[in-house]
Amino acid sequence: MIFFIRFAFLNAIEMKLNLHRNVLLLMLAFVLCLLADCKHEKTEQEKLYGEITAKETELYKDKTEAIDKDKAIEMVRMYAEYADKYTTDTLAPEYLFRAAEISENANQPNNAITYLTRIEENYKDYRNYPLCIFKKAYIYENYLKNQEKARQYYEKFIADYPDHELAEAANSSLMFLGMSDEDLIKVIEKLSKE
Repeated sequence: MIFFIRFAFLNAIEMKLNLHRNVLLLMLAFVLCLLADCKHEKTEQEKLYGEITAKETELYKDKTEAIDKDKAIEMVRMYAEYADKYTTDTLAPEYLFRAAEISENANQPNNAITYLTRIEENYKDYRNYPLCIFKKAYIYENYLKNQEKARQYYEKFIADYPDHELAEAANSSLMFLGMSDEDLIKVIEKLSKE
């Protein structure tokens, strides 16, 4: 008789342990499902990044054709939106730089200057920071015909980055800055004779 009581008692304990274990397993499965759902939901930042990547692929898919201006403008808008929303993200200055390049190529030099200025003021550690300073000088000189600003940025570039691969180009640009085509031809002829 004691055997049966002991067996029933152990069986009841085992059933209770199984019930607790099953409840714990069920709760664990529920928590894991919640975590898995949270992980699979993309953040707004990830969604925008994905949209930008897809738009870049579409914009640059055919390298033989000229880039569609409307698509390029949309691309610039998306780059700027990302940089506005996620200012501390490492992609922010890169996207501003790309926006500046597209703006320059779309003959929107003021927009290019705006994006480059944002990099200049906020992202001094950006890997292409020196190129941003050079590009500002170039755009001021060649698109906006602002010789004073061009000189300022060429001089800044030369002073801050004298060993940069574009330093010689900046020096040359400074030397010829403001010269008419005729004066430039005379200088070139004189240099070729020497």
